[in-house]
Amino acid sequence: MNLSILFFEALIYASLATKNLLSQYFDISGFSSTEIGILMAVLPVVSLVSSPLWFKISSRLGQNRIYYIVSLSSAVCIWPIFAASDFLTSLLFMILFSLFFSAVVPLGDSIIMTSIKKTGGRFDRVRLFGTIGFAATSLLLSTVVGISFFWLFAATSVVLAFSPIFLKKKSDASRIEAAESSAGAGSLLQFSMMTIGMFFGIALNSFHNSFIAVFTRQNGMDPSVVGIVFAITALSEIPFLLVADRIIERIGSMKILLFGMAVIGVRMILVSFATNVYALYLVESLHGLTYILMYYSLFHFIHYGLSGRQQIFAQSVFWIVRSGLTFIVGSIGGGIIIDAFSVFFAFRFFGYVGLLSAIIMTIVYLSFRRSRSNSG
Repeated sequence: MNLSILFFEALIYASLATKNLLSQYFDISGFSSTEIGILMAVLPVVSLVSSPLWFKISSRLGQNRIYYIVSLSSAVCIWPIFAASDFLTSLLFMILFSLFFSAVVPLGDSIIMTSIKKTGGRFDRVRLFGTIGFAATSLLLSTVVGISFFWLFAATSVVLAFSPIFLKKKSDASRIEAAESSAGAGSLLQFSMMTIGMFFGIALNSFHNSFIAVFTRQNGMDPSVVGIVFAITALSEIPFLLVADRIIERIGSMKILLFGMAVIGVRMILVSFATNVYALYLVESLHGLTYILMYYSLFHFIHYGLSGRQQIFAQSVFWIVRSGLTFIVGSIGGGIIIDAFSVFFAFRFFGYVGLLSAIIMTIVYLSFRRSRSNSG
């Protein structure tokens, strides 16, 4: 496996770790839960338009070239957010930052997947380095944000500025081709079912990432706890990523996704009762059975279960749902519920909704399988 790809993946997910800690910065800055929800929802709202646009531009100009633009622009545009002192100004600068940052991870993963398909390799191994980069950054920032949040913005700028260095000059993952692939007997119906399931599951994760800082502060926990929580959640993904491809091949993408949906519902409910640091850390370790299962199972199905033309459509939908709609519901909806009731109620509410959606999706899936077997 090319080391440059591994370092590149680590850096793009390190930038995602810094983005998650923006919610803590806004909380410490005195914004209400609704305002935090709106600010954290800017990125997903903008990504609904910007991500497909950047992908379309990159199909003409080359993914590497566009990645340089979005990563370096993001490294610069993060700083006005630090300088802003009121909600409206912060909102304006979040929109500017999001125009570029929204494409960093989708384009980065697309570049890596293109490279893997050309040269061979396993995406689970590469994605493992993304998890390590995320965890290391979260852990490092947990020790310095208590001193000053300047270091959060400095870290964001540094990882975004350095990540393009590890792009191959000639790999021009250059133009995205709509070539038909021989792989993929999968159906768009299964993709649709899995996407709906991922929406419910990752909406819970988006809510968690936006408001765990509010939860810890209201429980009187130290500011460093938030960074440690994100580090624990990232490290908990490692066991699955070590065997991800083999598990999916043996059990199936849909079953893995449904299991992740159920566990994340349980996790949200348990978080609401974790009123001391050690209980919270223990519950957060369940993350390794939630987000990564839903994300990876659908990502794997798209690239190995669908044909080439279907993949292009599916990738666009995947990122719109994963980085857009789920965060809008989780951030804005979560903020409104917290302000209307409490952060503890909100975690339990989202947890019960997650469990219910997992049960309903499982019933639909089993009914679909039964009808197919009867017709066969």
